[in-house]
Amino acid sequence: MIKPRIFLSLLFLTALLSNIFSQDILMTIGDKEISLDEFERIYNKNNSSITTNKQTPEEYLDLFINFKLKVIEAENLGMDTTEKFLQEFNSYKDQLAQPYMTDEETKMQLMEEAYERMKWDIHISHILLGMDNQATPEDTLELYEKAIEIRDRIIEGEDFSEVARATSDDPSVRMNGGDLGYFTVFMMVYPFETAAYNLENGEISMPVRTEYGYHILKKHEKRPAVGEVLLSHIFLATPEGSPEQKKEAAKSLAMALGDSIRMGTDFGELAMRHSDDRNSAVKGGELPWRGTGRYFKEFEEKAFALKEPGDITKPFQSFYGWHIIKLLDKKEIGTFDEMKSTLESRVGRGDRDRVKRKKYLDKLKSDYNFSLNEAGYKTLYTMVDSSVFKGEWKISGNDLGINEPLFTITGKKITLGDFAAHIEKTQRKRNPIPIENYVDMKFNEYLEDFLLKVEKESLPEKYPGYKHILQEYHDGILLFDLMDQKVWTKAVKDTTGLEKFFAEHRTDYMWSERMKALVVTGDSTVNMRKVQRKAKKIASGRWDEDKLNKKFCDDTTACISVEEVIAEPGKNKHIDALNSTPGTGNIYEEDGNFRFVIATEKLPPMEKELHETRGQVTSDYQDYLEKNWIEELRMKYPVVVNKELLSEIE
Repeated sequence: MIKPRIFLSLLFLTALLSNIFSQDILMTIGDKEISLDEFERIYNKNNSSITTNKQTPEEYLDLFINFKLKVIEAENLGMDTTEKFLQEFNSYKDQLAQPYMTDEETKMQLMEEAYERMKWDIHISHILLGMDNQATPEDTLELYEKAIEIRDRIIEGEDFSEVARATSDDPSVRMNGGDLGYFTVFMMVYPFETAAYNLENGEISMPVRTEYGYHILKKHEKRPAVGEVLLSHIFLATPEGSPEQKKEAAKSLAMALGDSIRMGTDFGELAMRHSDDRNSAVKGGELPWRGTGRYFKEFEEKAFALKEPGDITKPFQSFYGWHIIKLLDKKEIGTFDEMKSTLESRVGRGDRDRVKRKKYLDKLKSDYNFSLNEAGYKTLYTMVDSSVFKGEWKISGNDLGINEPLFTITGKKITLGDFAAHIEKTQRKRNPIPIENYVDMKFNEYLEDFLLKVEKESLPEKYPGYKHILQEYHDGILLFDLMDQKVWTKAVKDTTGLEKFFAEHRTDYMWSERMKALVVTGDSTVNMRKVQRKAKKIASGRWDEDKLNKKFCDDTTACISVEEVIAEPGKNKHIDALNSTPGTGNIYEEDGNFRFVIATEKLPPMEKELHETRGQVTSDYQDYLEKNWIEELRMKYPVVVNKELLSEIE
């Protein structure tokens, strides 16, 4: 039967524990609450099914508490606010955030789109109206209208190639009339490629804007992808302006080489001797693996017409000279899974990466309720002047609307003044461009940085896994710094404490029984059997190194050495072979020399000196310091554990 006073005490204790622990709080350390979820997550991570020394939650509890005690102490000492800590932690944080700050859905869409396009080669002609990237909106509109006029001429029946030669800024137009031949995915800038693949055969595109200007495209046809070919070739150059005599000589040589190849002469040898493409000639004419669009039209048509490895074209002429091609090998495009790593790499750079980046930023704008004050934004065009290109522009206090909102994100307002201050701070001397373009460029940079900063700060709430790993980095850095300060470096620098610890634990550091021995070494010129016969005299000291060298070496160069060693059991198998008994061992070969050992004296167990075991003593002293420090921390931060909740962990 429980006595009333004891019963009341139990009721009080139960009530107290109920107040201390909420439903998911496993323990308190000082005034810090530790959730069951945190303990269970870290416990499971360190005690997975592949862990060799798996512990029960009860066994792991002390390790966890000791870890948290140190982290709490570091935080209370303000170590998480130092410049050193913040620099290291923020560096980890930036690296850790990168995989979370990408649009995986868009990346996969671009990869799948690229693979579908890869299955087809398309034949395109184009007209380019070149334009500076920094053209004003007025200049851009004027060029667009010109492109429309040119397109209308073609739609009304004018020959595309003739119009191209008359209007295109592409330098190759005089040779090809704008005909680019066949190409496939990743060979053109993304907007051009997209427009080309979306056209129907025979269709003329509307003007397509790229970084080079406006393009007008005509799609001739598309065909199933021909894959890639490995070629060898012979090239006889007759550049534009070559005299007729040289052209005739090249033609005659090409025909003669064709005849020699048909008669069985080695293609590679002929390429090495005669081809004007010296880069490939040294390799027997061999070119890298290439797909469609990598060669000019006439060359590609002949190359891809070859069917079987070993097939060779007849000599043929192009704008550049005479050619003979041999097919070495060919391959089709792989499956999506086979091409996946290549696709991922290709969509991760260039203009596709910019497309992916823009979609990601648009998504962030939507997620964080971005709203732009467009009227206010346009006033920036008048606030900023050409002094910004000298790095001398300053915000004027008289600028109207400087405190007006420029945009809002998650309800936070950024003023025109905030952005103007960014321009003032980051301006540099540079070549002038239209003010509108400069302001737009700086705003896009500023907004992107702002959005990414907001997103980075939101990651812990969005992704629990990121939050947990980030916390582990945080705690790990603090733990390392504090352990270094309180234990590791202290044990190394505290020589007085180390010596005192060693003196108090002297009998913990003992030599076991050891054998004192001499190791006699001779090079390949020495008759070691004769030397071995002097073992007793060597052991007694009557025959030292000098005397041995004078007796057994042919010239003044030393050929014998004697080294004294003290070996514990298991450290030297040749000494061990003597079974801890003084005597002479057998001759053995090692590293090109011949040796034998002479065991001279068996040493009893004895205490080590500090210099003989400093590493082990230092390690033990660190453990001693840590143990005492943990006891102090447990006194400083009382630990209360809900054992009932702990028992529920499987």
